[in-house]
Amino acid sequence: MTVPSVDIAGIERELRDLWQDNAAGAAGGQAVTRALTLNLVARARDQTTADAISEVARQLTASHPPRAILAVVGPEAAEPHLAAYVQANCLLAAPGVPQVCGEQVTIEARGAAAAQVASLVLPLLVPDLPVILWLPGPAPLADGLLARLRGVIDRLIVDSRAFDAPARGLVELAAFAGAGPRPPALSDLSWAALTPWRELTAQFFDTRPLLPHLRRLDHVEIAYVPAGDAPNPAQALLLAGWLASSLGWAPLEEAVSIEGAALRLHLRRPAVGVGPGAIRLVTVDIRPAAPGPGAGPGIAALRLRAVDGVAADFRVERTDEPGHALTTALVAGHRPVSRTARCEEPSLADLLAAELRMLSHDRTFSAALRAAAIFAARLP
Repeated sequence: MTVPSVDIAGIERELRDLWQDNAAGAAGGQAVTRALTLNLVARARDQTTADAISEVARQLTASHPPRAILAVVGPEAAEPHLAAYVQANCLLAAPGVPQVCGEQVTIEARGAAAAQVASLVLPLLVPDLPVILWLPGPAPLADGLLARLRGVIDRLIVDSRAFDAPARGLVELAAFAGAGPRPPALSDLSWAALTPWRELTAQFFDTRPLLPHLRRLDHVEIAYVPAGDAPNPAQALLLAGWLASSLGWAPLEEAVSIEGAALRLHLRRPAVGVGPGAIRLVTVDIRPAAPGPGAGPGIAALRLRAVDGVAADFRVERTDEPGHALTTALVAGHRPVSRTARCEEPSLADLLAAELRMLSHDRTFSAALRAAAIFAARLP
């Protein structure tokens, strides 16, 4: 069987011709700027995912114009197929403002030709620009493209909300992040989507009267809406990992108990006002919840409670109005304080753009991931 091939030099010629045509056809003499800031390599296994990646690459042009290299791979096909085509990704610009464009190379590889994808991607990378590898899907660390490109990528982007084995996936992510002297920076879009929840939680303790309760928390409840039929607690575990790593909570030896789809995490923290070496137990309950009106998958509610000494209760809950959450602080001896705040689910392009703005490893995420992986390792 003859495996088809792709002419790399021909692709580069097509890209040059594409830019020349765009410049010549610009309306009203409007300048067209080719301003590439990074290489974005992405893999899709179906056309729906490929279309979503292409749309994200187009939207990224506003903040991070990329050379996007999209590999649409189907290794299970019986007949080999290999093809490539190019396109410019441009956004409408205001009159008199130069139009900034990125570019995209799409490689379609099926059957035996799928093995050639990595060797085609490497010569298409623009030299001296960061290389970002985006692997959406259920098992990104097992992807052959990662194995071939690991030595050249600067950042790997995954989404643990899509993992088919969430517990194992978090453990493997933590191992990947700590492997070798200079592992690629790691981004998890599931973690990025937690930013509004972390901000609203932190705002409770921005005021001096409430700050002392932060070190006295004993109980945490996290409710999340699964993306599919099977529960996936990865995002909730990352949120619990953030709390644990930020507040110095240490898991107990019997760190997890399971009841159906609900999890209870067992930790300890330093006791407040008791003396050196004294500890108190902390529990974190994680459970799946039914979706509310207009709400998609993700965190649905977070509750933090302190019961030793002065009772305090802090809640962040999605409302029936999409993109909003109700925050409530209840402290004994004080009037309840509630407000409705913005808590929008960022778009896929917004999540990618936020991760691409980071120039190095995200230390807060790394600490949260390590803590989450300790709990995940105790799950079946």
